[in-house]
Amino acid sequence: MKHTGRHTAEFILLFLAQEDSYGGKLLQKCEDELPVNPIDSAILYRTLKKLENENAITSYWMTSEEGKPIKMYKLTEMGKQKLDEFYILTQAKIKNLSFFMDQYSEWKASHHD
Repeated sequence: MKHTGRHTAEFILLFLAQEDSYGGKLLQKCEDELPVNPIDSAILYRTLKKLENENAITSYWMTSEEGKPIKMYKLTEMGKQKLDEFYILTQAKIKNLSFFMDQYSEWKASHHD
């Protein structure tokens, strides 16, 4: 399957609602926790930039143990609103996808060639 990362913003906002984080850690969370991970580093960083431009997230610099500054990302009030909107939209999508799955299963059962 081709990586589209269509829902990348939703997952980034969700993970940042749980805790502030940085790009590499967010990417690792996607790899470790998503059942099917369509997100690569290019998609992730492009989406972080877009969300920052939309004021859904903000960033700040934090010094690491090695003394290198790390760009951290934090959810904003606007980001919390976007996350709520994504939740409502996703509920509607799930209803449509469940309808598709049910209809497909019925069709497949009646056309078992």
